Amino acid sequence: MGGVASPIGRAHQTLAKKRRLLQIAREEFIRQGHRAVTMDAIAQAAGVSKRTLYLWHEDKAALFRACLNAGVERFPLPQFSEAADPEADLRAFGIALLQEFSRPSTIGMARLMIREAHEFTEFGPLVRRSRDDHLAKPLTHYLESAGLVNGGDPRAAMLLLSMLLAPVHNALLVDDALPGEPECARHVDMAVRIFLGGGDSSRRATAAA
Repeated sequence: MGGVASPIGRAHQTLAKKRRLLQIAREEFIRQGHRAVTMDAIAQAAGVSKRTLYLWHEDKAALFRACLNAGVERFPLPQFSEAADPEADLRAFGIALLQEFSRPSTIGMARLMIREAHEFTEFGPLVRRSRDDHLAKPLTHYLESAGLVNGGDPRAAMLLLSMLLAPVHNALLVDDALPGEPECARHVDMAVRIFLGGGDSSRRATAAA
């Protein structure tokens, strides 16, 4: 029988519409730039009414923040049940991180913010908060649980993130090509080995001491 959708069914439909809206909004921001995008155009592209759009996001700034958060939700958080094998854990985390930051939509949003940062000074604090809350803090917690840092100092996590994301930074700043899957794995392997102490030779020296 074709009846009225249940409350749970309606909630799922609404959530799907909200996710689709954010996906389309991200595409529009990337394509047109933050300044040029209008709420009317996004509502039309997403197939929702302006009333619904403003009900979900009070203005363009709120919508842009939601677009950033939608990307952040895909970050591969380094939350492991046990820090039994930090080298393997950090390799898996690094590869997932590089894959996420190499997505066209993630790169597109990053280029947009670099391009328009001088005009929209709120971009910096937004990105910094996302980085700290969704990457640096969880990674610091993991490194501390693995006995690699003490006292919650975030500097080691920030260093590792910089090392892992160097190919993305080079793509954004000097237009280098993003690494393919084999090169990505080699880069992450080298970064993790250097971070943990320079690879096997350093480990043998530590063990001998």
